[in-house]
Parts: sequence; C-alpha cells; structure tokens
Amino acid sequence: MNTFASIERLGEFSFKRVTYYSVRLEGKDNTEFEDFLERHEHNDDIRTELDELFWWLEEIGTRIGARTDYFRHERRAHALPPPSRKLRMVQHKHLRLYCMRISDHVVILFNGGVKTAATAQECPDVKPHFERANRLAQAIDEAIKRNDITLSANGDRLEFDDDLEFEV
Repeated sequence: MNTFASIERLGEFSFKRVTYYSVRLEGKDNTEFEDFLERHEHNDDIRTELDELFWWLEEIGTRIGARTDYFRHERRAHALPPPSRKLRMVQHKHLRLYCMRISDHVVILFNGGVKTAATAQECPDVKPHFERANRLAQAIDEAIKRNDITLSANGDRLEFDDDLEFEV
C-alpha cells in the first residue's frame, strides 16, 4: 500500500537560526511531531526529558544552529537529544525524537518514543518511529534530488509547492 506525506512548517518552532518542519502522513489529523507531543506531553515519568528536549530545540533554533554534531545519526535520519557528550543534563537518555537535519538552518521533526532497549531496532516503542523516520528521510532525499524540495536562496527555509506530496 502506498502512503503519501506532505511537509508543513511548524510556525511555533521557527527561530532565528533554525526553521523546523514536520511531516503529515496521508489521512492523519496530526503531523508526526504533533503526534509525538500528544503521546508524551502528559507522561510525568519523562517530564524532565521532554523539557530538556524542548530546551534543545530552542537552543539549536536560537543560538547554536543545526550543526551536525548536535544530532544522533540514525541511518538516513537523525535523532535528538544530542549525543551524550553534548548533553547539559545527565538524566536525558531514553526519550528519542527522530528528525532529519537538512542544513544548519532547516530540520524536519518526525516522531519518536521512549527507548527501553539497547538499540532502536530492539525497542518495541521506538522501532516503528525509527523505521518510519528512515523511510521519510529517504523519500525527502529523493524529492530534494528531483528538485521538488529546495532550500531558499539564503538557506533558511524549504521551498516546495503547497500541494507537494511524496510517497513514503
């Protein structure tokens, strides 16, 4: 079965140095990032980690920029929080938000979960989000190669037709 997706700019997550986007899968009311937030925002067990993740999204967006060393490499996709050597709080080690770093100024936020196993592939909560993030990253890479998605002249945002859909 073919699934199509579209990219949406996240207005409330657009900062001086980074513009964040997310993906909406065909037939879904929420973007992938909105789904991530809805599933985790009321979970007190990971409140500190979620707050830390928001801190990183803002820190990357306002001060640092989306430098590669602040993202975990997850095959074709990436993940936050940053690798442990960049963390400002030790407790942040289980929550994963998958994403795709396009440039120092553009990041597409996907979905994620609480990692309870040594690898994403072994974790029942994270595995489907890890796999989808990698499929989405591959599809977006292909759309970029076809010039269906481009960076603006100054590289701070994505440009694409409003009706752009790509197959995942």
